[in-house]
Amino acid sequence: MDRLLFVFLLTAFINLINTLTRSSRLSGVRTKHLATAISLFSVVYLAASFANTLQAPLLASTVERAIEEAYNQSLLISPGNVTESPLYQGMLAELSHRLRFVILGATLGTVAGILVIPSFVTSFSNAIKSFGQTGSVFKVIYLFFISMFKPGSGILRFRMSSRDTLRELLARKMSIPKGFIYWNLASYSLWTVNVLSGLYAGALYPEFRSTAVLMASIVGNASIVVNVMMVDPVLAKVTDDVARGAKAEIELKQIIFFLAISSLLGTLLSQVIFEPVAWGLQLLTRWIT
Repeated sequence: MDRLLFVFLLTAFINLINTLTRSSRLSGVRTKHLATAISLFSVVYLAASFANTLQAPLLASTVERAIEEAYNQSLLISPGNVTESPLYQGMLAELSHRLRFVILGATLGTVAGILVIPSFVTSFSNAIKSFGQTGSVFKVIYLFFISMFKPGSGILRFRMSSRDTLRELLARKMSIPKGFIYWNLASYSLWTVNVLSGLYAGALYPEFRSTAVLMASIVGNASIVVNVMMVDPVLAKVTDDVARGAKAEIELKQIIFFLAISSLLGTLLSQVIFEPVAWGLQLLTRWIT
């Protein structure tokens, strides 16, 4: 359980950073250093990438241990149909609960990301300005850690969105078609479950579980294609329009807000599609093997 809790926290952190990714563009627009903002955020994203490299093997080892133990015991009890034995089915049910707990971590991480967007935008804008003055990423990181121990000074700032701002974001009519928000929901839900569904598909078809896990890349790549083709270009266009003054900043704020909300809904949708995607990957694995 300790390992599962660690994976839960890693997943929450990864999704927190992913939620903040798009809001970094708002900092770039405000400081008029969009390219610097995108480059500096890659430093922040390194932490999420490192967490991601830990998450997958920790999950995989947990699943492998559960499959091997249940499979070997079921083989002694019901050698003709191991995966249909009550013992193995019980393991599948327990594994499903554990993986759904990890998805809950994605949801909570996204909620945390939404709540800290105002603080992040202000703090990241300060980081961009500090980089312009110092020209060193290491000095910016140093100033950031110093400001953690001196609240209200340096880079780090804590802010909350006002009720008036939230009311305006919700009531204001969006100037572009809303379809890209639904595409983001679909993309984020698939991205959330791709590895988890692959691991569960491996448990459903233990004889070729490595193949089933690798099949998860299909789901992951599909989510990336949807995001690259249907979501990011829209956000990039609005960002450019705001940067050159053709549109008001509130339009970019609104899009970032609704994308964050749709990502949150995507993590909830992933609870629904988790097992269907796993069964689909299992069937595809059976077909190619």
